[in-house]
Amino acid sequence: MKFNKIISNQCNRNFTKKIKVLLLSSKYQPEYSGSGLRAHNTYKRLKKKYDINFDVVTSSISFQGNRIYKYEGKKIYRISPPFKIKFQKGWYFSRIKNKNPFRFIKVFLWLSWEIYYSWNYIKKNINQYDLLHTFGNSWSIGFLSWYFAKNNKPIIRELCNEMSNPLYPILFRKIMKKIFKKDNTLVVAISRKLEILAKKFEMKNVWMRPNPIDENKFFVDFKNKFQLRNKLTKFNSKDILLSYIANYRLSKNHIFLIDVLSLLPKKYKMILRGPLKDEGQEYFNEIKEKIDKFKLHNRIDIQSGYVGNFDEYLKCSDIFLFPSLTEGLGTPILESQACGVPVIANNLKNVVDIYIKNGKGGNCLELDAYKWAKTIEKVIKIKKKNLIKNSLDINSKASSSVIDKEYFKRINNLIN
Repeated sequence: MKFNKIISNQCNRNFTKKIKVLLLSSKYQPEYSGSGLRAHNTYKRLKKKYDINFDVVTSSISFQGNRIYKYEGKKIYRISPPFKIKFQKGWYFSRIKNKNPFRFIKVFLWLSWEIYYSWNYIKKNINQYDLLHTFGNSWSIGFLSWYFAKNNKPIIRELCNEMSNPLYPILFRKIMKKIFKKDNTLVVAISRKLEILAKKFEMKNVWMRPNPIDENKFFVDFKNKFQLRNKLTKFNSKDILLSYIANYRLSKNHIFLIDVLSLLPKKYKMILRGPLKDEGQEYFNEIKEKIDKFKLHNRIDIQSGYVGNFDEYLKCSDIFLFPSLTEGLGTPILESQACGVPVIANNLKNVVDIYIKNGKGGNCLELDAYKWAKTIEKVIKIKKKNLIKNSLDINSKASSSVIDKEYFKRINNLIN
C-alpha cells in the first residue's frame, strides 16, 4: 500500500503541468513604476513558492528601441519604437485624435510598432502560456489581451492607478468590454474606488485587495530606529522625524508639506526622497525654492533618486506623511503601518481611508496645512503597543504571504 501511494504521487507530479504566465507591463525596471516593480516582486515570490514560471514583455516611455535585457537575472523583452513622443496623460487613447498631423502620425506609428512586435512575439509563443497578467496601459496590453481572449486563454488585468475608464486602451473599449465579461478573466482592483469603477463598467470578475507588502522587510523594528536615522539622515534622536518618499511630480504634492513643517516647532524635521524624472525637474526646483523661502534648510533633508531601502527610511521615522492628490492605492501607507510608523494622509475616499484607522494607524484628513500640523502633534502621541497591534492587523490583510496564497488559488481556478 505504501509503495502504491508513492508511485501514485510520483505519477501525479509527472503529469501535473507547470503554470507559465506572460507578465505584460507598460513600464518595467529599470524604468521605475510602482506597478511594474510590484509585478516583478510578486512573480519572483510566486516562482519561489509555487513554481509558477513567467516571461516578461514591457513597453516604455523613457527608453527607445526594442531590446532584450536582464533585470535581477530575469530576461525582459522591451517593445518600444525608436523615437520619442512627449508623454501626456491619456495619450494612448485620446491623443490619437489630436489635430496636430505630426503628432497623429507619431502616435499612429507608436501604435503600429507595439502591435506588430507584440504579434510577432506572441504568434510563436502563445501555446506555451497558460495566462496573461497585465499591469498598466499600453497598445501592447490592449492587443495581447485581445489575442489571448481570441485563443480562449485566461487574462488577469491589474488596475493600478486612478482612472475614469478601466477599459483601456479606450480607443478599443468595446472590444475590451466583451473580453472582461468572460468567465476566464479576472480584474484586480487595489482599492474600493477601483473596484466600484470596474463593476460600473460591467467587468465580470473583480477581486479587491491591497497591494502585497513584504513582511520580511516591513516590520516593527523600534530598537534600530536611531541607528538607521544616523546612517540615512542628518538628524538625531532628539528630533521628531517626518518622512515622505515618492516620485517628484505634481500629483505627489511634496510642496504642501513645506507649509506644514513651517507651522511646527523646530524639533520637527523632515526627509524628502524619491525618483526624479526629466519631466519632474521643474517641480523639484519649485520645492527647493520654497524651502529657501521659508529658510528650512536645517530642518529638511531633500534628495532625489530611486530608494531601494524604503523600509529603512520608514523605520527611522516617527510619522510618514502622504499628501498625494490622486492614487490607485498608495502602498506606502500600508508598508509604513506595518513598520509601526503612523501615517497622516490626504483623505482620498475609498482609497486610503479604508486602510488607515484614525487614532490607531494614523489619520486621514483634508489638505489644510494648519490642521495637518495639529494632527501631527496629536498622532505622535499614539502608544507603541497600539502601533504594534495595528501592524499585526495590517499584515493579516496585506502581507505578501496572504496575497500570494490567494493569487495562486485564483490563477489555478482561471486555468482550470
